[in-house]
Amino acid sequence: MTEDAPLTPLEEDEALAAELALGLLEGDDLAAANDRMAQDVAFAQAVRGWHERLAGMAENLTPVMAPARARHAIRERLGHASPPLSNDPTERRAWWRGPMGAFGGLLGAAALAVLFILPGQDPVPQPGFQAELQVQDSNMRVAARLDGREMEIAMEGGTPPVDRDLEIWWIKPDGSAPISIGLVPRDGNLRMILPEGLDPADDIKIALSDEPLGGSPTGQATGPVVAISDLTRS
Repeated sequence: MTEDAPLTPLEEDEALAAELALGLLEGDDLAAANDRMAQDVAFAQAVRGWHERLAGMAENLTPVMAPARARHAIRERLGHASPPLSNDPTERRAWWRGPMGAFGGLLGAAALAVLFILPGQDPVPQPGFQAELQVQDSNMRVAARLDGREMEIAMEGGTPPVDRDLEIWWIKPDGSAPISIGLVPRDGNLRMILPEGLDPADDIKIALSDEPLGGSPTGQATGPVVAISDLTRS
């Protein structure tokens, strides 16, 4: 067997440019590569060439929504969803109430909005919607409420088995595939802003499916649909 031939200086530069474009460099290596790109025109062109190649590859990709388990983990890290048992389940709190700091911020924003309303004009209210979902053959009950494009999901009765999760699906009337919008929290509330393309309306349905822990791994329901409800005006 023969050993692989070492890279030529030109090949090493090309490999470094590719690593920088792909975001694989860290720490001192990243700082050194960025410094070189600012000073070496040929190296900067090589990096730009890799960016263009990667952008061309991305043009042929079909955008898909990340699985619910990934989006739920991101929401938890950003503080938009509570992990299991992070709140006292005996504490009763209105579904529309958030932390006091956020609530105070909303009051401040509302006060500012009032100042900018022109005389003789009334603010246009955002329609509210809701759905009540009763899981079949179970005491599990889930409430979904929308205020404008802000949606809140809460488990109002029962608890899923420890090795299963309830996943929430948005069903449009056009017959397109249901869209996952998250997992029902075991404790506390899940708050989110609806993604673009999901618009509350009277002909929308909300469904729940029984999924493995963490949600469907495929982006489509893999377990049985255990509850479905029309979205109605509140």
